[in-house]
Amino acid sequence: MESILYYINLFVALCGFDGSEGGIVFGWLMVSIATLIVVYTFYQGIVRTIWPGEQDTNHIKYRILEDDAEDRAHAD
Repeated sequence: MESILYYINLFVALCGFDGSEGGIVFGWLMVSIATLIVVYTFYQGIVRTIWPGEQDTNHIKYRILEDDAEDRAHAD
């Protein structure tokens, strides 16, 4: 736990909040929000990569895939 607090304080200091002006709570808040955004972004990136969820047959990816299939058929 002590090492976690060390790294949080390090990140807060790197953001420019050294606590001398009483802004340590603001620094912790900013680092916490940034951490949540990064973790959520990675989570969404992984989820959207594994399960894209796009089922619309008019989506452009299907036209691109169809064009590739037609090109391969004409090449044979």
